[in-house]
Amino acid sequence: MNSHKRKSYSLAFKIQAVERYLENEENLKATAAELDVHPATMKHWVQKGVDGLREQLVSPLSSQEIEIKRLKKELGRLTEENEILKKAARMFAAQG
Repeated sequence: MNSHKRKSYSLAFKIQAVERYLENEENLKATAAELDVHPATMKHWVQKGVDGLREQLVSPLSSQEIEIKRLKKELGRLTEENEILKKAARMFAAQG
């Protein structure tokens, strides 16, 4: 059986690969072959650009991590609102 395992490349490697391709104005396929990267992968990196790849270095949060962060913030806000409502209910109950 032929098993295909997806290769994982560091962001630093991706940036260097794109910079190398752009600086040397080499053939994309040739650069990909030299770096042992699939040409389609290399093309994707080039399209994303060095700046796009560098943004990932600055903000490496995945979409799941961003969603978790948002949900935690919302949970904190809702918990605070719930506490306010509990206090108000106790206050009105004491007055009645």
